[in-house]
Amino acid sequence: MSVSRAAASELIQERVRWVSTQMGISPTAARRYLTDDALIEVARTIVVSFADETPGADVIESARTAAVPLPAVGRCVAGLAEAIQIRLWELDDIEHLRTTVAHLAQALSAMGQVTADQAPSPSAGAVVVRMPPGLVNRAARYLDGAAELASAGVLPEDFDAARAAQLAATFTRDAAALRYYADELHDV
Repeated sequence: MSVSRAAASELIQERVRWVSTQMGISPTAARRYLTDDALIEVARTIVVSFADETPGADVIESARTAAVPLPAVGRCVAGLAEAIQIRLWELDDIEHLRTTVAHLAQALSAMGQVTADQAPSPSAGAVVVRMPPGLVNRAARYLDGAAELASAGVLPEDFDAARAAQLAATFTRDAAALRYYADELHDV
């Protein structure tokens, strides 16, 4: 996993503000409580929160137990492609940008490969594609990230800024749908 310096700095600043508010002390005094051990624990918490994405796993070869309706797969593929366009306009360090876009492209590729590897099968009247839940959860996180950027005004060139809220809402809605279908209890 990787994070840009800007994102790491913002995360630390958020933690300083939280400690300051909770303890009723100044931000300067709160910084003393953010020891190396405390920051390591924050990093561990973040990593554990990604467990549903099966980090490090070969998602192409993972068990395909999530039944995702074909229209949701199509919206996810379109959303990931749009997320790449948004990320390219993000003002961040170039290495982080390259890594982020590579992750989005890998997820997009994996979604296509998993879809192409199988013949969609009718199930309860809906055409579904069996996907690895980790891949579905990962794609949902990427769409949430794109929603945050669109909400903050990071948009592709020539995009109508008046429609940024609508774009962000679409990313958020599609991410929520993906998480719903990633849960193996929701067989369509």
